[in-house]
Amino acid sequence: MRGLAARTLVVRVASSIVSSLSVQWRRPPNTDAPFDGSWHPGTPPQSLALPLENLGELIRNPYDSRPNLLIDDPELTVAELRRYRDAGGQALIDMTTVGIKPDPQRLCAIAQATEVHVVAGCGYYRQPLLTETLHDRSTEEIADDLLLWLNEGMYGTTIRAGLMGELGTSSPIYPFEERQLRAAAHVQRITGASINVHPLTWGHEHLRILAILEEEGADLSHVAISHCDELVEPAWHERIAERGAVLSFDTFGSETYFDRSFAQEPRDTDRIQCVLRLLEKGYGSQLTLAHDICTRTQFHRYGGWGWDHLLRNIVPRLRHAGVSQEELDTIFIETPRRLLTLQGD
Repeated sequence: MRGLAARTLVVRVASSIVSSLSVQWRRPPNTDAPFDGSWHPGTPPQSLALPLENLGELIRNPYDSRPNLLIDDPELTVAELRRYRDAGGQALIDMTTVGIKPDPQRLCAIAQATEVHVVAGCGYYRQPLLTETLHDRSTEEIADDLLLWLNEGMYGTTIRAGLMGELGTSSPIYPFEERQLRAAAHVQRITGASINVHPLTWGHEHLRILAILEEEGADLSHVAISHCDELVEPAWHERIAERGAVLSFDTFGSETYFDRSFAQEPRDTDRIQCVLRLLEKGYGSQLTLAHDICTRTQFHRYGGWGWDHLLRNIVPRLRHAGVSQEELDTIFIETPRRLLTLQGD
């Protein structure tokens, strides 16, 4: 084995590997809509069960079908994750937090079945997806929760988290979300655990998030901001990088539309161009790349690119564009290793 395949890879995955997701969108999902557009590799074309009217709708509105949001089949997840392992992937971070139904025990079982090292994040997702009983939780109470999950075990188990995140924020940032950011900064100072924050995808709260964390003494070099590649705004990327934070370009392979919100995701080509610009500016050590797998249609089984997309398809394109092996190792190995190293006070 040579190159990337011979090294420990840590590729961030926001959202669930195995959890039943509850995703809030502008229009509630149609719970009666069937999801039977499965892709069967090797099946003769005339036998494919592909109702194109459903698949076309899911390409343009992937959150309109509740079944598409339910990643709750462990056998399917194991099969998909083995593709990642076979492509050279050896480790992966799961960012399912309270509000989108984390399941540490199932994560552990999948890691054992695939021989892929899985690091779990902990925390709370966006306030609108939390039960109202949590909305008034104080900064101190949230900090106690995070410390418990990092030091003793998550959500009633003895399985400990390796970082805080994906911590949910909205635009504007809700009071609970701000309190969680402040709590996370305090916990980082105690444990050395890194922080990963989910900003509203097309919002511009990134600098506000970093300011809140910095006010509480967080080390921004151990803070990663999710979904930065959903904004093809190089100047904005540089402003985030100038603060010292890590930019997660974590939606590779996702090129869907969101007609209900009159929005469209960037192409992978756009993402690559933004990566190249940041490398040229000297920010290579502040980049991580990943997939944000959170729907069935992102799996190979349903016609998606899967977890191995970066290693099989994007890395060769980066090499072709002139990215060196040293730069690739920094993005895929050294920066994730730094983020996962606990160095508390």
